[in-house]
Amino acid sequence: MEEFVPKYKRVSEDIQNLAKVLSGQGKPLPSERQLSSTFKVSRTTVKRALESLERQGIVTYIEGKGYIIPNRDVKINSSMHISGFYEDIVSRKKRVSSKVLKKNVIQADRELSEQLQIEENDYVFYLLRLRSVDGMVYSLTESFLPLRRCPEIGSYDLTDKSLWKTLNEFGIYPEIISQKISARMANYSEIQYLNISNPAVVMVVNNLAYFEDKPIELSYVYTDVFSTNLEYRFNR
Repeated sequence: MEEFVPKYKRVSEDIQNLAKVLSGQGKPLPSERQLSSTFKVSRTTVKRALESLERQGIVTYIEGKGYIIPNRDVKINSSMHISGFYEDIVSRKKRVSSKVLKKNVIQADRELSEQLQIEENDYVFYLLRLRSVDGMVYSLTESFLPLRRCPEIGSYDLTDKSLWKTLNEFGIYPEIISQKISARMANYSEIQYLNISNPAVVMVVNNLAYFEDKPIELSYVYTDVFSTNLEYRFNR
């Protein structure tokens, strides 16, 4: 006798196959009404199928958007390295692109002045970028640089350009000497920019880079914790 398979399970398989196609095209799932019409089943059946897929982490529900396909394809290794993000990812033969969200000059508060070893209220170049790998959003990155160490940096267009390669043009060659990694609940901006959903957790990689025995960049890299692998490399 043929084994009985509940209708919602058959529909969940159909939706899963559709999700694979749409994920490759960068498109979200259709609405429950559209899925109901496509597969010629009731919306109740579609809802049960979607809830089953959500429990498996295949789809995710976001209030106001409906069910989406989580961005789980970008599996980048965040490593304990002395080179910058751009150089490290390019070395893995992946394409990196950036969108500058904010670029301005701020004054250092006490915490920032201590980390960058500058005077409080000294000027700091601040850069916020949304970074993608092979066309898929990967990270939100904040950078803080003592402006006096490279006054020209603020005039450069850093869209799709490595910050460190730009610094190299001025004879500055940073090396990461400290890297701290933690995880926390994502805030609203991180959820929106990184397109992550419940559980909305970000991994925070805090890097401190030096040049000529002085801090040159303090950075925070925020990524979807479920789309990030950690890899540790050690010099022999």
